[in-house]
Amino acid sequence: MKKSTLAALALLLVGCATTYHLPEEERSRAYRAETDQVWAAALASVDDIGLALVETEQEHGRIRARAGWSIWDLKGHKLLVVVRTLEDGRVRVDANAETASDDEHIDFGRSGRIVRDYLNALDDRLAAGTG
Repeated sequence: MKKSTLAALALLLVGCATTYHLPEEERSRAYRAETDQVWAAALASVDDIGLALVETEQEHGRIRARAGWSIWDLKGHKLLVVVRTLEDGRVRVDANAETASDDEHIDFGRSGRIVRDYLNALDDRLAAGTG
């Protein structure tokens, strides 16, 4: 009994080191807004959640940001965002995070929290009409 309890606890604590396994609705949004407005909000949302902007490629719709280290992960996390216009005119934002650590098994759910916090900040900016 003790071994199975410890194994379950370990799985809960470790989590997956990326968010690519999450359902699409947990890591993407589609907005009825101008592409430039969504792009500006996507950039500002990086700062809103305290990440450091690493690189932007507006012509390709890509944003790369970095979250600082934590006690569990000394190399931090990377946030990768893609902004693109869909055929129906909506603008889609896909966000994924992954650990920068060589040990890809230790995450403690941080990747998922980064994506959730980022998309919530983006939702808030676009709902308020600020880019």
